[in-house]
Amino acid sequence: MKKVIMNVKHSEKRIAVTEDDQLVEWFSSADKNTHVGNIYIGQVQEVLPKLNAVFVNIGLNKNGFMRFEDTVEGKEFENSTEDNIRKVFQKGQYILVQVIKDAFDEKGPKLTNNLEFSGDYVVYLPLTKQVAVSNKIKGESKRNKFYSLGRENTSGNEGIIFRSSCENTNPNEILNELNSFQTVYESLRNQNLKKITCVWEANSLFTKFFKLHPKNTISEIMIDDLISYKNYLPSEIKITGYRGIENIFVTYKIEEQIEKSFKPIVWLKNGSFLIIERTEAMTVIDVNTGKFSGKHNRDETVFQTNQFAAIEIARQLRLRDIGGMIVIDFINMKSSDMQKNIFDLLKESFKNDRAVTKLFGFTDLGLFELTRKRTAHSHIEATHQKCLECNGSGLVKNTVQIVFELERELWEVSTSDIEAILIECSDDVAKALNGEQNEHLQRLEKAMFIKIFLKTTTSKKPFYDIVRTGTQNEITSYLEKSLKMK
Repeated sequence: MKKVIMNVKHSEKRIAVTEDDQLVEWFSSADKNTHVGNIYIGQVQEVLPKLNAVFVNIGLNKNGFMRFEDTVEGKEFENSTEDNIRKVFQKGQYILVQVIKDAFDEKGPKLTNNLEFSGDYVVYLPLTKQVAVSNKIKGESKRNKFYSLGRENTSGNEGIIFRSSCENTNPNEILNELNSFQTVYESLRNQNLKKITCVWEANSLFTKFFKLHPKNTISEIMIDDLISYKNYLPSEIKITGYRGIENIFVTYKIEEQIEKSFKPIVWLKNGSFLIIERTEAMTVIDVNTGKFSGKHNRDETVFQTNQFAAIEIARQLRLRDIGGMIVIDFINMKSSDMQKNIFDLLKESFKNDRAVTKLFGFTDLGLFELTRKRTAHSHIEATHQKCLECNGSGLVKNTVQIVFELERELWEVSTSDIEAILIECSDDVAKALNGEQNEHLQRLEKAMFIKIFLKTTTSKKPFYDIVRTGTQNEITSYLEKSLKMK
């Protein structure tokens, strides 16, 4: 069984899944491009009967607009008159609304107060008396069974639409989803509607998480803001509110494990280590014995290291959410029995992975091949950007190469009619250009017939920039002014 830890107090919401106190998966609330389906407590800003519209502030950049015919009340009137709209909506009024279309260009999001909750099996309509069954469900007896189920479990103005996924699903599971939506709606309806806020996210992090991790696989949930998010959590699971001062992910060592997952080197408990390198085409994992020498002969040491590595590789691929082609360079094993053992161990280690993984085994070169279905961007792709210095290569030009390039540019500049030049550069470039006792710089100045001024800046990357050219007096004056400004 899994233990789930939720860090939801801040702008970024995060959910961690642990097995045997080790992090195996985590989820983050990425920036969402859509608000469709979200339910808000909004405040009416304007009522415009002639436009047949109500404008509502729901806390987004632009006010949402709601056509009267899209409201519950509008559907009750045969004709939308100005008096009807004014009777129902007044400026300053707080109402529950749902986004049915995102903002576009200058238009704000389109809204309705005729709410609906869409799940895996049903669409629950708390304010529309209707029972419907998906056209994909064939057979009169099957369809009648769902019509009866809907009528028996809704009352008043409630409605329900049965989705095609209901066809081969246990009715209790369908009713559990319906009951959870009914509970959520009752909770929203009874809230104090005096604050503009989002009260239900249709495609929230929670919705996504519980679709991937069924409730019956979770033993406990620890959450740091139970009051605000209790509506999102299933009542069947043991839920504990965290009240510590320290961030919940720090307390349970989740933060530490997430940070380690961004690094290429993974140390194993026995002193051996993995190197995980991602390329455009595939992910390559190298296994090294490191500090582990073992208590037995070399073959046994190699085999033990590969066993430790196989278990950790399965965890790391889940943790980092790496998909695509993966090649593992295990330490060479002479025995085919040992290779089969590693294959079986990997297969066992991947059994809890929700992503489809296919193991191809060892090649003639001793490399282990497998594929893991890509379900989304890996965590490092979602949270990191290419280095602006090296453009993602991990390499920058060394000091000597930068100095060579600077010299070439100086020779080109020296053909112009200038007397002096100011160069801003890193400390190591200045040192290399000066040479011992400034001899190299002096030789350049004599050969080019220009005075070279160097302004050094502390930088980890070797660089130079030609800042200014002119007479010596102009450069000297510029430097003096720069010092005064500091």
